[in-house]
Amino acid sequence: MTRFKSYIVKKIKEGDIHVFEEIYNEHYHVLCSYAQRFVFNPEDAREIVQGVFVKIWKIRETLPDDIHFKTYLYTAVRNRCLDYLKHLKIINNYKAELLKQVSEAIQNNSNTLETPLEGLITKELEEKIMAAIDSLPEKGREVFILSRFEGMKYKEIAEKLNISVNTVETHMSRAINTLRKSLSGYISKK
Repeated sequence: MTRFKSYIVKKIKEGDIHVFEEIYNEHYHVLCSYAQRFVFNPEDAREIVQGVFVKIWKIRETLPDDIHFKTYLYTAVRNRCLDYLKHLKIINNYKAELLKQVSEAIQNNSNTLETPLEGLITKELEEKIMAAIDSLPEKGREVFILSRFEGMKYKEIAEKLNISVNTVETHMSRAINTLRKSLSGYISKK
């Protein structure tokens, strides 16, 4: 059995896509179920597992010869899930901070909310902002938050997310357009 395992690792390290596909097909669904125990969302779980397989394929030449592939897969999926949950916590903190900032800005501009109508408008605006941010695709939302809330430059974001600066620019452009459309009734046009 050990010979068989080392043969699989050897073939993957050599770039044998057929062996890799067999491993993928054998473990994909079980790993998705495992990931879903952490992230509770089937789509996110699938994305995490696919990301793990993509990463393994990219680093295949550096895999240790004595790797126990099944254990490695489960560990990689678990770690990716934990990273995802940390990231989700950061996003939720930013959303809460954004809502706080919007509320403060509205209160500062109008001193006090004098009528129930103003209170409804404020609440509606906050809900629209949150919905607009939530509607962004995950990567676009992440890029937007890193840029607008953490003040990172596009190059820094590209390095952090392991994507090109052009991809960062594309995500930002799409995010801003989506937010403009979602908030068009609240944004004054100059």
